[in-house]
Amino acid sequence: MNSIYVCFSLKSFTTGSDSNDLLEKNYLTVYKPLVKFLYTHKEFPFSFSFTGQQLQFYKKRKNELIQILRELAEREQIEVIGGSYYDSILPIIYSIDRNYQIDTLSAEIRQTVGKRARGMFLFEDCWDPSLVNNIHTCGIEYVMLENSLLPEDKQKYLPVLMSDLSKTVEIMPYSDSLVPGTETTPKEFIDSIIKAVSKIEKNDEYVQMNADRIVNICLNQVQITKLINAKWFENLITHLKAFPNEKIKFSTPYAYTKISDIKQVGYVPSGISNRINQIISKEKTDKLKNSTRYSVYDFLELFPVSNALYNRVLYLSMLVNQYKNDKMRKKAARDKILEAQTGMSILGHAVEPHINTLARQNAYKTLIEAELYLREEKFKENITSFDYNNDGLKEYVCRMQNYFANISLISGSVQELDVFKCKCNYVDNILRKFEYDGYSDDYRRGLFIDHFFNNEQFKKYINNEPAGTGVFSKIRYYEVNYTRTHHEIHLCASAFWGPSKQKVYLRKKYIINSTGMYVQYIIRNESKKKLNAKFAVESNFSHYGFVPGKVKYFSVEAVDKGQKLDINPAIPSKKLIDSEKLQNTQIVRLTDSENGVSFVFEPNEKSGYCYSPLYIKRPDSDSSLKEAALIYVSTIYWDLDIEPGMETEKSINFTIVPVKKTKNV
Repeated sequence: MNSIYVCFSLKSFTTGSDSNDLLEKNYLTVYKPLVKFLYTHKEFPFSFSFTGQQLQFYKKRKNELIQILRELAEREQIEVIGGSYYDSILPIIYSIDRNYQIDTLSAEIRQTVGKRARGMFLFEDCWDPSLVNNIHTCGIEYVMLENSLLPEDKQKYLPVLMSDLSKTVEIMPYSDSLVPGTETTPKEFIDSIIKAVSKIEKNDEYVQMNADRIVNICLNQVQITKLINAKWFENLITHLKAFPNEKIKFSTPYAYTKISDIKQVGYVPSGISNRINQIISKEKTDKLKNSTRYSVYDFLELFPVSNALYNRVLYLSMLVNQYKNDKMRKKAARDKILEAQTGMSILGHAVEPHINTLARQNAYKTLIEAELYLREEKFKENITSFDYNNDGLKEYVCRMQNYFANISLISGSVQELDVFKCKCNYVDNILRKFEYDGYSDDYRRGLFIDHFFNNEQFKKYINNEPAGTGVFSKIRYYEVNYTRTHHEIHLCASAFWGPSKQKVYLRKKYIINSTGMYVQYIIRNESKKKLNAKFAVESNFSHYGFVPGKVKYFSVEAVDKGQKLDINPAIPSKKLIDSEKLQNTQIVRLTDSENGVSFVFEPNEKSGYCYSPLYIKRPDSDSSLKEAALIYVSTIYWDLDIEPGMETEKSINFTIVPVKKTKNV
């Protein structure tokens, strides 16, 4: 066995918001004691990693930290590793954005510590072979990846040299299994490294080449905090002074590359961190069961809210690339899009479920600001039809004066509603899962979801219990007519409903305007029996910036039989329905007074109304269930009594109304 170079690195840590209070806390608990230790122990090398936002904060608020880091870098005791400026998921953004993210952080590092970044980390190890070209172009020499992402025959504690179109980059493996805990003694730590390398070297062709191995130990926030508090690094140095081991040497990844030139040549396929890979494996569907390693694309397929945000990012990037007028507007919009590309907003509910709703909505807010930069004084409202979310079906994208909406052929529903006044997406809805919420949703929640129920199903529905899909909530609609000039979308669908399989034809027309939309339904009974059913139109509004314990509910009002009713927004409306109220509703208004907007529903004739707040739970980092999101379910329904061959018309006028904001106390 030759030398083993042990390299300790600290990953950048972010929660998607990086508030000043959190950055201050990280400084006191992690960076200050760590750099103090390094400053007094010159023989101990170490590597850091920061996001661009973190560096900006510490440069402004903690200049003493920056000065010490600069001094440590000058004496080559530390290395600052690069990455993406906003900790974005590089494989899923455009190549030009990848380069910008990498180059911007590298420039920030050089300006801050005086040394350029030689290597980089990827958010949650989101790797794709297409990154080789970008990494090489940006002057980065190596990328850190968890050992398990490498093919099994390449897991030898040696760099893997990967090439793509004559450009190469080194993949530097790190091992989570060797990360020490506070209960791990320095002797146990050293022994575990020697044992792991010895096991690899058996029958290893590289041992004949006198290979010096590298063992990268990459620490996250929790791990480093525990080790610092336990003075583990001091104990490690004390142990090695008392019991020297010539084979163990400490280094930084870049210093190792200058010492050893032995590399493996290989190909590393797409992958993602073990943590996310396990989540995907748990959530996977039958079509994914043949996979052992997953990628971020598998994650996006399984989690619709993340995929929706990703599609919005791509769409805005396309608009920016097509914009030809004002260069300053274009740059400002592009900067906002880059800021919205944080990995936490996409993978957040897998990494930190209790903050993901806020992180995702912060991304939507930033994307809305980007779109507003591109809108000049003579903005013209428009509706376009194309495959917006890359599912093989076209969607209808509505860019109106006051909002952005996306209408899907699946269920014929609105699957995104970005209101510009409050800069948030009100159709950002997580689905219920049985293991967390007691029930599972089998259709995608949005606005104007159509259901057909019998009486028993409807009783379950108003209790938030599974009542079937209501047939039309999962069905694919077909385009009858689409008129860009008149902002009209005509859709239709047919289905067999009920035990007797009655054929029902539903025609749905959207008329889009600046303040909302008019939705008309033509329901025709194409069976030979009378059609008796409840026709329910469900709309789901996500609570913006949901934080458990700090909820300021929407106010819910309805005019029923000519009288105004204030509905308690914290409890379902079932009791009101049981007392025969909300049976003749003329108008309904949901108001988000915190953000200054109301949503008004006006049915064309006598209708029923039901409302329910729906909390979504997810496991936190300690595996306990916590409330991760809140959805307001608002449903207008009618009793249908249609003779064979006959049809009826129902309609809803939906309006978005600005109101006076109130502060959340």
